[in-house]
Amino acid sequence: MKILKLTDEYYCIANDDFAYEELEKRISDALHLQKGSFAEFYTKRIFQAFFHYARDLKKEYMAYYRQEYEIFADYLYKKELLDWAHIEILDLGEGQTLLKLNINLSSYNTDSLIEYEDNGVDILNQALEEISL
Repeated sequence: MKILKLTDEYYCIANDDFAYEELEKRISDALHLQKGSFAEFYTKRIFQAFFHYARDLKKEYMAYYRQEYEIFADYLYKKELLDWAHIEILDLGEGQTLLKLNINLSSYNTDSLIEYEDNGVDILNQALEEISL
């Protein structure tokens, strides 16, 4: 899994079978957080803010737009308005999906937290790497 910021929007490249519930189950152990601690609570809140209102763009494409757009990349370009350069950066492989993260829907300050320093997305990606879904 990897989070990317493209044109002021956040996206996550994940496996097709991604389920947030599985991510939340693994957070404490993978990040060595004490059960019931403030650190565990706050870390889970951060991840929940990122993934709670995420849209699985590939699932949407397959369910509703496959007849209209010949390939997923066309859907991303024409419907989701991603630039071709960004679509190339995503470089989705077989068995991967693209989640559009709507971080402002669940917490008004999640974007402030992640953009406080330039490495906020890097820190999240390091955590996701440890969780290894």
